[in-house]
Amino acid sequence: MRYTKSNGTWALYYRDRNLRFHRYDLAPPTTNINYLLNELDQDPTGIFWG
Repeated sequence: MRYTKSNGTWALYYRDRNLRFHRYDLAPPTTNINYLLNELDQDPTGIFWG
């Protein structure tokens, strides 16, 4: 996750096989970090936990 201080939002990122980070498009940036933690825990695409 990355925090943007200028607008106070958190965004969720994933790392690809080349070790590059990309924003996870299925969860928009938000001020509610619990929303992103829930998305990470559920991992509906399998991109975080396989």
